[in-house]
Formats: sequence, structure tokens, C-alpha cells
Amino acid sequence: MDIQSLNKEKLIALEPQKVDRELFPAEIIHIAKMLGAYWGYDYEAAKKGLVGLHAELKSKRHSDGFFVSKIMLKYSNICKIMADQMALRLQGIDPAPEWVAGIPDGATELGRDLARILNAKSAKMQKVDGKIQLLSEIPASESLLLCEDFCTKGTGFKEAVWNIKFKQSKIKFVFLEPVIINRGELDVVEVTGVGSFKIVPLSAYRVNDWAPEECPLCKIGSKAIKPKVSDDNWRAINSSQGDK
Repeated sequence: MDIQSLNKEKLIALEPQKVDRELFPAEIIHIAKMLGAYWGYDYEAAKKGLVGLHAELKSKRHSDGFFVSKIMLKYSNICKIMADQMALRLQGIDPAPEWVAGIPDGATELGRDLARILNAKSAKMQKVDGKIQLLSEIPASESLLLCEDFCTKGTGFKEAVWNIKFKQSKIKFVFLEPVIINRGELDVVEVTGVGSFKIVPLSAYRVNDWAPEECPLCKIGSKAIKPKVSDDNWRAINSSQGDK
């Protein structure tokens, strides 16, 4: 099956069981773009004076590219396909995780699907007062695997691990982080006091990011906004440089 030949309508009708192989990184990116889950800064439009908006990441850094998993994973078949792809790349891990959780909010359903595929128990996580917390009580003898939608600097992942460790100090982590897209330069997320988590991506797609004071887009007059804060922000950043 040629995934890159499928348009949006065909992708959202694609049956998960028909995807019976590891998808290439370019195919994962194609799916994200076709479903409208990716925004990229238009440098050509900027040359014409349309400097528009650019993205502020969770890490507070500014970027010229952004993915929104809520858009991509709202289709249950796509969520299951991504979970299947993660499971393929996790084949042979020993010991297998007894529990799996998706870091909220973006990977909640993804985590449930991955737990089912791996024959693991699904751990419940949610944001409580803005903090990511694990609500399930996991026995000290059993292991937990955390998955995530996208990774840049590992900010949300570190927060999740720290909060879990604070509440359940004897928890046993699987030191892997399966993600759909690794959009940064990290191969490993180092969590102080816990350990090193190897990133296992379905695809890597480098986007530029800068400290706010060094951001070249700010310097030409573009304004940074948080794309995921609201649907209005997502529409704004996508339309800020004209129709594409």
C-alpha cells in the first residue's frame, strides 16, 4: 500500500488491519500533513512582507514548525494505526511492560490502544490543576511504559515522570519513550533523579527552535503564540501568512 498516495478522505477511511508493516518515517509525516495536523512557517511569504505568526513551544522556545496530535488522533483508526506502529517498534523488549499510559492530553487514547496491543494494563493519567498525574496505583513490582504523541525537548515527559515518581516513589519505569514524531534533536530524555529514557520515534522531523531572545522570526516582526491553547490560535497561525 502506498500511504503517500492517500488523501485525507482515504486516510480517515483506512482500516488499521490493512497496515501490516512498519511505515516509513515519510509516511507518518504524510499522514500528519494530510490530516491538517502540521503547520510550518512560510519563509517565502515572509519575504513578501507577510511575517505572520510563529509557534511558542511548551518549553517557551520559539519554533517554525508545529504538530497537533489532537487533530491527527481524533480519528480512531489513525490512533490505532499509530499504536500498532509503536508496538511493532517495541517488539522484543524485555521485560514487557505490565502497564502503559499515554501522557495527557494528546496521547491519552494512544496509550489505551498501545496497552491493549501489548496485552498490558492501561494506567490512567490526567492533568490535575495543570499538573500531569498518574491516578492508577501501580505495584512496586510492576513496570510502567509511558508513550507520547510528539517530542521536542522532553519538557512534558520530564514533568510527567517527576510527578509520578513524587507520588509513587517505588515505581518501576520502562526506560523507553515511544513517540509518533521526534521533532527535536534528542535521542534520549534525561530525567534527573530517575534515569535516561531512549526515544523510540515512528518518524523524526526536525523543526527549528530558538530561545525567545534569539528568535529570528521575532526579529522580523512575527509574533509568537501557543498553537494548542485554543482552536482560535490554531486557525490564527495557519491563516496568518495568507492561504497556502
